[in-house]
Amino acid sequence: MKKATPFTEEIGRYRGAISADFDCPELRTQLEGLAGLLSRVGAGRPTLGRNRTVRLSLAAAGRTVQAAVKIYRREHALKNLLDRRRGSKASRSWVIAAALRERGVGTPAPIAFLDRWDGSRLKESYFLSEYQDGISSFRAELNYLYAERPEARCLMDLLQCVADGVRAMHDAGIVHRDLGNQNILLRRTATAAWAEVQFIDLNRARLRTAVSLAECAFDVSRIALPSELLRVFKEMYFAPMRPPAAFQRLECRYRRRFAWHTRTRRLRHPLRTAARRRQGLSGPAYPDPRDIWIWDDRSGQPISAMRAAERKRYYPFANVCRMACATLAGAGPVWREFRALRRVCYRMPVLMQDRIGIAVHPTPQTAERELEALAGLGRTPVLLRLAHHRSAAELDFSVRCARALYGRGHPVSVALVQDRLAVRDPERWASFVERMLEQVADVAEWVELGHAVNRVKWGVWTFDEYRRLMNACCDIRARYPDVRLMGPAVIDFEYPFAMAALRACPEPLSFDALSLHLYVDRRGAPENRQGPFDALAKFALARAVARSTPQCADRIVVSEVNWPIKGAGVYSPVGSPYESPGPRFNDPSVTEEDYANYMIRYLLHALCSGMVERVYWWRLAARGYGLVDDTDPLNWRQRRAYTMLARFLAVLGGATFTDKPPTADGTHLFLFQRPDGERVALAYSTAGEITCALPFSYADACDGIGRPIREKGAEVRLSGSPKYFLDVRV
Repeated sequence: MKKATPFTEEIGRYRGAISADFDCPELRTQLEGLAGLLSRVGAGRPTLGRNRTVRLSLAAAGRTVQAAVKIYRREHALKNLLDRRRGSKASRSWVIAAALRERGVGTPAPIAFLDRWDGSRLKESYFLSEYQDGISSFRAELNYLYAERPEARCLMDLLQCVADGVRAMHDAGIVHRDLGNQNILLRRTATAAWAEVQFIDLNRARLRTAVSLAECAFDVSRIALPSELLRVFKEMYFAPMRPPAAFQRLECRYRRRFAWHTRTRRLRHPLRTAARRRQGLSGPAYPDPRDIWIWDDRSGQPISAMRAAERKRYYPFANVCRMACATLAGAGPVWREFRALRRVCYRMPVLMQDRIGIAVHPTPQTAERELEALAGLGRTPVLLRLAHHRSAAELDFSVRCARALYGRGHPVSVALVQDRLAVRDPERWASFVERMLEQVADVAEWVELGHAVNRVKWGVWTFDEYRRLMNACCDIRARYPDVRLMGPAVIDFEYPFAMAALRACPEPLSFDALSLHLYVDRRGAPENRQGPFDALAKFALARAVARSTPQCADRIVVSEVNWPIKGAGVYSPVGSPYESPGPRFNDPSVTEEDYANYMIRYLLHALCSGMVERVYWWRLAARGYGLVDDTDPLNWRQRRAYTMLARFLAVLGGATFTDKPPTADGTHLFLFQRPDGERVALAYSTAGEITCALPFSYADACDGIGRPIREKGAEVRLSGSPKYFLDVRV
């Protein structure tokens, strides 16, 4: 027999080591008869099967120690030959566990390891560590969040905790080399808080003076996460720097290699795979990525768990075919209507009363402040979202708020918002729709069915799934004849999807308005073009779609729009759920001043063109995109956009748009008449600050927030911020 490793000693018929923290005659006696103890608890000796871990109570110095005993399977002769040179799995685990604890990295306290060699064959091999009550694994905690608490803030906290633990292990000079989620332990310290990251299954780990970038990539490649969450995890690991390009290449290579290794396991181990299948152990460890639905309360939206490339692999080609068919079938009529509508834009009077709505999201903690802020805008129409994922208590509170707002004179609309669970269980969705309408139908002016159905992060993957959602709503019109319905609430400039969604609606259902979440161009001003389409063209094209389909009346409602605000971090719709380190590229976020200017200009084009019946601004109070900054829970701050909208409503909320006379390139001029007969003009420039002559005289002028303008001549300075000219005489 080869000379024993220096740290081992004889323990009965075994050779191994015992930790000084546990060593005592009483424990030694039990370890000498470990095989018998395991037999009594039904564990038995190592076989050619899988490794097993059992819990065993041991007595040590008058106290009871709960031990986790890893029973390593008997290996073939070649493996035994290798283990004689490098040490058994148990001995290697012992060495790494001791190193981890010595270097301040978490792992269960090692108790002992025992090997029994018979010549050149390893007959028994055990590694004992302290069993910990209340400990969980990264895999179990992910599944807990996916199923029980699908909240982005909680998920980010979990990823950060594990990423910090993995980084600490590597910084301590240890590479794990089998870093599956099940081998990362941690303790849940609260409903959604974690600590004490620990690493187990250490027999493949290695000690290094410094862990190389390739070894870091190898370890991280074993972490199982959907691609977008994996991106966040890697950025957390390297923060405050971005992951190096070399690391990304290596990690992707190792991940592909491991994926191939996993897929071919049933070919390499057919008997073992069949046995696991018989035991019910071969099912997926995680939900289908399409069913992972995580809500981010900070940005008011679900997060995407998958990156675009991964989403495309799951996205059905049938969707593309349906959009193509709907577009081809409707292209002719839509284009004819579009050309006709472009000729009448800004040509008809438009009463501005109740054209601008505000989305609100009151909670028991914020309702009083939200109502106070809303009062500063007058009795504007309001929109409340009733989301399927919200608790019964939250929904009941929203319903009470809707009724209270109706009592205060606000026209009230509600949006019924699905999640993935509702899509998978249409009966559950039908029950939700029925319950909500029973409570709000008598006060709701509009009901929007579904939400952003062309974004899979909102739960809808196919048009068949969307149709099943709408089937639950087929009898609404018969049961609630006074409720007006709008949909399909497609987000962004994706009208082929809207046309296909309308065609997918069941025949008994039709919409009284085509609702859109039309952001136009979040990377700049509403006058910017996307191809040949600026904001006006997009509004007109949407109206043409509504006119050309029998499933929808000739009305357009923009039920969501805003611009993300710079510096809002994870509270921004484009920064959630994790703000990546380093500079951002193609960032659509804007300053608060631009946000305010773009908002007024968007409203002018949408409403004064006559193409859009109403616009709901999303939303009144939100740190990353609201008219009011609610960062300080006790002292909300009215942004410039709030002040500008209040001024707009005070001056023009009851007026009638009358004309948009032609102007020089880069300037825009809108004329209104107030109920008392006073004529008001609003003007701005998209060509920077310019001096231009107005085709009228006026008695007074003010800027967008109501501050008087000193200049009183025919020539005025215009910029991107709208200005009001009062008591106009043409």
